[in-house]
Amino acid sequence: MNGMVDCSNRDIVAVRTLQEEIKKVLKAHERGERGEAMLRDIKVLCSCIIQTIRDPYCQEKICEVEIHSDELFALDKRPRWGRSSTQPSPMFLRRLILKSLEAFADRLRAVEMLRQSEHGARASGN
Repeated sequence: MNGMVDCSNRDIVAVRTLQEEIKKVLKAHERGERGEAMLRDIKVLCSCIIQTIRDPYCQEKICEVEIHSDELFALDKRPRWGRSSTQPSPMFLRRLILKSLEAFADRLRAVEMLRQSEHGARASGN
């Protein structure tokens, strides 16, 4: 019975791994690492998550991650003295990304529990 539950949640396990990779890239950025490759990595990870998980809310949160990542890495390309005071700081953008990832993780847990309860209902109904 546990094998069937594990099998039905492979997509969730996969996207959790991808989510952790996004967090690693953000940590590296926070430490001062920069580069176009980091933004490309985040975009690829987001795309993989969106293609893997079919929950609209999860997809929306990952789209937010991608949008805010674009903004975060665009700031890296501008000289500090060229930024306007109305532009968000890198710290603020990282927080927005982490909030979206947190909401994504919460929803994943809810989807996983729903699947498990549906599986339990099917198993006990047969």
